[in-house]
Parts: sequence; structure tokens; C-alpha cells
Amino acid sequence: MIARKAWFPSVDPELSGLLQAEDLALIGCCDASDSPEQEEEYRRWVAAGHHGEMDYLARHADLKFRPQELLPACRSIVFVGINYYQKPPHSPPPSSGRVARYAWGRDYHKELGNRLRRVARTLGERHPDDRFRAWTDATPLAERSYAERAGVGFTGRHTLLINGEFGSWFVIGEILSTRRYPPSEPPDGRHGACPTNCSRCIDVCPTGALTAPFRIDARRCISYLTIEYDGVIPEELRPAMGDWVFGCDLCQEVCPLNVRARVTEVENFTRPIAGSHLDLGEVLRIRTHDEFVARFAGSPLMRAKRRRLLRNASIAAANTGAVELLPELEALSSDSDKIIAIHARWAVERLRQRR
Repeated sequence: MIARKAWFPSVDPELSGLLQAEDLALIGCCDASDSPEQEEEYRRWVAAGHHGEMDYLARHADLKFRPQELLPACRSIVFVGINYYQKPPHSPPPSSGRVARYAWGRDYHKELGNRLRRVARTLGERHPDDRFRAWTDATPLAERSYAERAGVGFTGRHTLLINGEFGSWFVIGEILSTRRYPPSEPPDGRHGACPTNCSRCIDVCPTGALTAPFRIDARRCISYLTIEYDGVIPEELRPAMGDWVFGCDLCQEVCPLNVRARVTEVENFTRPIAGSHLDLGEVLRIRTHDEFVARFAGSPLMRAKRRRLLRNASIAAANTGAVELLPELEALSSDSDKIIAIHARWAVERLRQRR
């Protein structure tokens, strides 16, 4: 596949050529300066406990808005985005749980990360007096903030980046560089904004995680609960999680700026590993870590591990009324993992009441 014209034609030609050769057409650059005002706002968000149990977000506070701490003498940050959108099936399979779109195929950390590392190596070979470091959602850097500064998108009311071409259905990565590249600007000179008075994303969130425009309490977010959180999910939140077993796309699905979304051309994203829906019975019958790895190796679902995925599947089974899965859930009620056992017992009780 040949990449389309770069989103920012003003990007350095050498850099743009290398990135487009990796089929990365959404490109932007910004200066690697500090951002004291945004750092203070971030610290207030953490101090309020809205980051939940993602302790690394608190530990990295001193690095979030200081790129030179990650790469000494850093002068520029190059951002790229890659589309992952796919259409959902018309009729989901019975007794299944939903997976967020970004996780249907290969792990984007690997897919995008490998491309960026190749570009960084080439740049290092061509410019031996400079240094280049590539990351994909694995750095303390406040990526969304700097990506917005680079112009690859703007922050929507759901706190996600939105781009005029891909909507919010894209993931980002970056290259930190001691070589200076000119900051980029969108072709039309505008970064964009949410429609006036639109609150669809806030209204659709079943757990109330979006507490106000541009404000999120991760402790109530389904994506956080199903992926990042490793403990017992509060009972009052479980029914609102519906059939989601890994992540959540609700706020993106209702966004009017995603109306022009088109299916990704990245083959590894369209080759299903997890797919759009997981067979809940199959998940609940996973007994060991090795079985879990054999099923989901190469997928973002590896982050959840067996504990979280079976915990989430138990909740989804109860919420969807999958009474046929009572034998599997009853067996898990005495699982050696206490977190799994607690949620399996809750699901059994709910399903018995329904039956």
C-alpha cells in the first residue's frame, strides 16, 4: 500500500518520506518545551484520585511535561497516528462479550512501535550527531497534550484526540529528537473543536465516568475497569458495564465527528486475534495462564491477563442473562484466584435470580 499525502505537507520532507514509507500519513511536529500550566492541571487531576490505581501516572508526574528528562537535549517531538477503525458485526454472536475496536487484531504497540523504531534507526544513521527515541503509548510523556500541540488532532469532550480525517479512531506514537524539526500546522490552519453544545459522549457513558466536558474520572471508566484495574469491581458499577469484556467504545460510537470513519488499511489490525466479540463460554473455561497466552498472544488482551478477563467475562455473562453459562461460573466460584471467584459467585447469584 502507498500512503496518502501527509496530513501536514509542511513537515520536513526527509522525515515525511520515511514515515510515509511506513504507511504513516498522519504526521505532526512540535517543539519539546515544558508546559507548566498543563502540568499543574495534571497534578490536580492526580491529587483528586481520578487516576484510580494507575500509580504510574502519579509516579511519572515530574516527567509528563518535561521531554528533556526522557531524552536529554530533546528539541522536537514527531507524532504519528494510525487508523484502527473497523465496522462492528450486524448481529453479535450469542453469549458473547464486546471488545474495543483497537484490540480486535494485533497489538498496536507492536504494529506502530516497530514502524517508528525503524524510522528512528534510519534517522540515527543519517544524522549520527543527533539522537532519536521512539515510543508508542509506553512513555511518561503527556502524549495527548503534545500531539495536540503538534496539530495531529484536538481533545474532544470525551478526552480523546480527534482528527479531521480519522475522527477519534486512531492511536499515536512519537519520536523524540535532539534534531530540530519545524513545528507543523494543519493544512487549513485550524485544529478543530467539538460541535457547540454537543454532549453525546457524556450522556452515553453508563457509569458516569465523564463528569464534565474534558473531565474523566478513570475510576468509573469501563476501559479502566476492564483493562487497568486489577481488583474487585464495585457492585454498583457492574450492571452498567453491560457486555464489555475489554475496553469500551461507547463515547466514540456516538461522536458526530466520527461519521466519516473508514475501515483501516492495516492488515494486522483486520486479522482478528480477539475479534469484535469473545465467546464468553470459551473465556470462562480458560484454566491456566498458558491457555490464556495460547489464545491471545499478540493481542492487546494480553494486558488483562487471565484474572481480569475472566472477571470481566463473569460480569458480562450476568449482564447478558447467559444462564447457559451457569456451570462454568459455578466452577469458577471456587477458583484459586479470589478475584475471579468473587465475581463468578456474583454472576451465579444474578443469573439464578433471573432464571
